This record gives sequence, structure tokens and C-alpha cells, in this order.
Amino acid sequence: MRSTVRRRSVLVGTAAAVTLALGGCSGGHVWSQACSAVGWINHVTVTVHGDSASVTSLEICDGETCVRGPGDTAADLADLWYYVDRDGSTWNFDLGMSTPDPVTVRAFGADEALLVESTISPEWVRVGGSEQCGGPHEGTIDLTI
Repeated sequence: MRSTVRRRSVLVGTAAAVTLALGGCSGGHVWSQACSAVGWINHVTVTVHGDSASVTSLEICDGETCVRGPGDTAADLADLWYYVDRDGSTWNFDLGMSTPDPVTVRAFGADEALLVESTISPEWVRVGGSEQCGGPHEGTIDLTI
């Protein structure tokens, strides 16, 4: 009887080991997916069309968080939303791990006058990571003055 119990234990243990080994090959189990990225920064580019030279500052809000550039840099803010830079009519912002949709974009002139305010859905594209684990995104927004 002792040898029968031992034989069954060995068979059950072997079957379990084979099941686990083959299960890892199927890719169908959530536990087989390891996510190495623990955080990332999403980037959004706003391209101003029309009289872009009249825009002296630009603001992006998601209803709770706002960032304004130039001015709100990473060193100035406790959260991860901040202004990166401006190159002509193109403004760049980092929004932490957020991919807000929609956002409100406001363009201001030299005298702080509101030139335009628009609620827009950015075009978000994942540029890293995976569908299962997430990853960094880049968004684009077109704003017309």
C-alpha cells in the first residue's frame, strides 16, 4: 500500500510539473506575463495653426489638472504634468501617465487675453510597452487660432 501511495504522489507531482511547464508556453495565462515597466511619461504635442506667433502661452487641462507653458516646468510642479518646450508653432508637454480625453486647450496672447479655447480629443498612440502592461503614449493636438 505504501508503494501505491508513493507512486500516486509521484504521478500527481509529475502531472502538475508538466501542466505548469506547458501552460507557460501557451501565453494564455495572465500570470505568465511579466511587466517590467513601473511608470512612464506620456507626451503631447500641440500644433498651433493660423496666427501662431500671437500665442505667448498655452494651457492644457483635463478638468482636474492644468499645465501652462511656458512656466510650469518639472521643477516647479509636484505632479507629473509640465511644459517641455516650444519650437515655433509646436508646443510640447508631458502629462505623467495620463492620456486624458478630452482636454481643454487655451491659447493666450501677450496681454494674457484669451485667443482661443477648445475642447479636443488628442490622438493618442502607444509608443512603448505592451497592450497587457501599458506603456508610454504620444498624443497630438491641432489647435487653430
